[in-house]
Order: sequence, then structure tokens, then C-alpha cells
Amino acid sequence: MSDQTPTPIEQAPVTEVHIVPNRPRKVYSGMWGPVEIGVMAAGGMAFLAAIIFYLFFVVPSNRDLATNRAKADSLDAEVASARTKYGEITSTQDQVKKVLSSVDDFETQYLPAVSNGQQALYQRLNGLILQNGLVNTSGPDYQPLDLAEIQNGQQQSQDDKGRDKFRSLYPGVYVSMTVEGSYQNLRHFIQNVETGSEFLTITAVELAPSDTQGAKPETQAAPVSRPSNKPGSAPVGPFAATQPVQPRQQGKMHGEVVALHIEMAAYFRRPNFAPMTTGAQQ
Repeated sequence: MSDQTPTPIEQAPVTEVHIVPNRPRKVYSGMWGPVEIGVMAAGGMAFLAAIIFYLFFVVPSNRDLATNRAKADSLDAEVASARTKYGEITSTQDQVKKVLSSVDDFETQYLPAVSNGQQALYQRLNGLILQNGLVNTSGPDYQPLDLAEIQNGQQQSQDDKGRDKFRSLYPGVYVSMTVEGSYQNLRHFIQNVETGSEFLTITAVELAPSDTQGAKPETQAAPVSRPSNKPGSAPVGPFAATQPVQPRQQGKMHGEVVALHIEMAAYFRRPNFAPMTTGAQQ
């Protein structure tokens, strides 16, 4: 048996660990630390501030914007309507000239002079009465219409007070008349008055049964037997004898003749008329 010598085993160097006494330690408390909680609180306040800003500032501003747009659209529509009615308005002075020119054209073209207009109105009414086969039973009664500038302090009758509402800036005449005729002829008479060239306004129209119709009782021939000259003989033949017959009852509008009471106001040119466009240009 051979002699074996033991091999020495080398030992690893031992490292000394120095432990610091009283080392601070942290305890894990989860994901919600003070920093996270502060960040979330700041975010929530920012979100709440955004909601308050939207409700108190954005929503009212949008409402005001919609209202202003609606007003703008309405004004645009009014401007378009005014342009259609009055034309393109370039300036106030041009518009005033246009209005004055329109007033002058109306007075010169549609309003005759007082002397010529009254005479032409008289002749036209008389001609229409004859043309439509009517009978003039009352009037025409012509009453002048004073200008609207006259003071109302004067004593006036009831008829004058009723005619006051038909006064205007132009002189005129108030006509009242009563005619009789068939209903169709009366309709044609009113239509002819309305479509005439005179500037007039029909103020009252009244239909009534005629007072002259039915005054004379109608008579009807009735056959009567003629006696014979020979005694004891029968009558030999009838002969006509008139007997009164009761008139036919007629309603207010069903008679053959109807009475029409009509009133109208006609207007004429002012006596001191002068074109206003000439004065405005000067």
C-alpha cells in the first residue's frame, strides 16, 4: 500500500459584509401613492373646469350665434323684398327723388283737374244710367269733400261727420244716388263705375225692393156669359170682362225691378299743384 499524501484544499476568501445600522425601509402601499393621487385630483379639477366653461360660455355663445344668424337671414330677406318692391336703392336722395316722381306721376296721370273732373264725372254717371237702362229716382247728390288739413272745430252735421273719413290731401266730391232697374243691369252699372278711369271709391251699396213696382193692380180678363134678347132663352156667348187680380207676392230680392242706393267719393288734382321733383332738384 503506497503512501498517499493528502492534498490541501484551498478555501475561498471570505468577504465581509458591512451592514449599515438603522437603514430606512419603504413599505409598498399599492399603485395610489401621494403623487398619483395629486395628479388625478388635478386632472379631475381640470375636467370639471372644462365642463363648467362649456356650459356657461360655449353653449350661450352658440345660442347667440344661431340667433344672430336668424336675424341676419331675416334682414337679408327684407332687403331682397325691398329691392323687389322699390328697386335698387343707391342713396337716400335718389330714393326720395323716386318717391316724389311717383307721387307727381300719380297726380298728373290719374287725377284730373277739379273743373274738368267734376263735369266728366257728371256726364259719365248720366251716360251709365242711360246705357244700362236704369231709372234715376233720387240724385245724384254731389257734396264737396274738403281737404284733410281743415280744422275740425267747426260745427258739422251728421252727414258731414260721416263723410269726414273720406277726406284726403286731394279735393273731392261725395256722390249719393238711387237708381232702379233689373238686378243684372245694376250689376253692370256698378262694374262700369268701378272700371272707369276716374279715381273714386265706392263707400256704400244698398239693394232694396222698388217702391214704384206693384203700385198698379194687375187686371185679368174673365169670360162672362152674355144674356139673350129673347125671353126664356139661355145665354148665347161669352164676352170678356175685366176683374181685378191680386198682385203676386214678391220677396225683397226676387222682384223684376230692384232699387240700388250707391255712394261714392271721387278725388281730383289739387288746385295749387306743382311738381315736387322740380322743387327738390332746386
